[in-house]
Amino acid sequence: MPAFRHSSIARLQSTVRSSGFTLVELMVAMAIASVLLVALAAMFVNTSAARGEMDKASRQIETGRYAMQILADEMAHAGYYGALANPPSLPVTVTSLPDPCDFAVATVQGSVAIPLQGYAGKPTSAALGISCIDAAAGYKPNTAVIVVKRADTSIAATAATAGFYNIQTSGCAGDAVRYILDSPSATFNLHANGSPGCLPLTGAPAAKITPIYSRIFYLSTCSNASCTASGHDSIPTLKRIDLTPTAMSAPVALVDGIEDMQFEYGIDTAAADGTPDSYTTTPSFANWSNVMAVRAHILARNIDATPGYTDVKTYTLGAATPYTPTGADVHYRRHVYSELVRLTNPSGRRE
Repeated sequence: MPAFRHSSIARLQSTVRSSGFTLVELMVAMAIASVLLVALAAMFVNTSAARGEMDKASRQIETGRYAMQILADEMAHAGYYGALANPPSLPVTVTSLPDPCDFAVATVQGSVAIPLQGYAGKPTSAALGISCIDAAAGYKPNTAVIVVKRADTSIAATAATAGFYNIQTSGCAGDAVRYILDSPSATFNLHANGSPGCLPLTGAPAAKITPIYSRIFYLSTCSNASCTASGHDSIPTLKRIDLTPTAMSAPVALVDGIEDMQFEYGIDTAAADGTPDSYTTTPSFANWSNVMAVRAHILARNIDATPGYTDVKTYTLGAATPYTPTGADVHYRRHVYSELVRLTNPSGRRE
């Protein structure tokens, strides 16, 4: 065989051998790839966990702000009764805070002069003394309750709104009473000072009629309709109960993840100028009509726990007893939100 042919075959075999991997090279490559995959997996897990915590923080911030907005908007409108310029008078027969769950017309009419009333936290719903906040309502112990009474700010109709107490305010001095607050089936016969005027009274137009709300805001131990029914959860929730002429409504879940709620009430007693002179968590009965502002404090927490996180902080909500997480609750992130709310209508009437 010619020499050049043997040389070509040798070069070809050498090229074939140099184009492959040895076992050592393959093992080294696999080891490097494994390290890179572990690093990428760890980075993915950490990134996902960080994103999850950011989502939790965002939801918690939205929860706290939304709950505060609901409460602040309601309290700011407390005592709004449509065109009624001067507040209703408190009957001498009313000597204590009425049960906000008493939907009898006499109770509603007698208590409208107290547009806002509150209850400091108690260990049990029975100690709280509000009849419609029962076991099924799931009152969260030691959290405050607030009751707001006001007229609807958008409805002024020619007929009473069904399902609510309604108020009609007189605009003519010739009417026998300043206002009528009654069930929707009652007679609303007051007049407005519109064209052609109040004289003669029989020619004056009928005054508009507006539904009245009496709303109880409280914290529940669950987000379900009933905290005693099978399958209920344990998510602390801001709820509302509404008064109607025939019954109290079932609790309505408003915002999940609200763990504590406390209030301080600004009392105007010195100059009666609409400006609070002092704040207290428990006004006397005589001072409820002098409440001009509210310091609201809520503690919002994430709905989902954070594994490995332990909350050992003590949270101060105004003058109330500070809140300290215990048990399984220490694994949730939380934040306090506070806001000073002016009761526009009661304070504005005194300015």
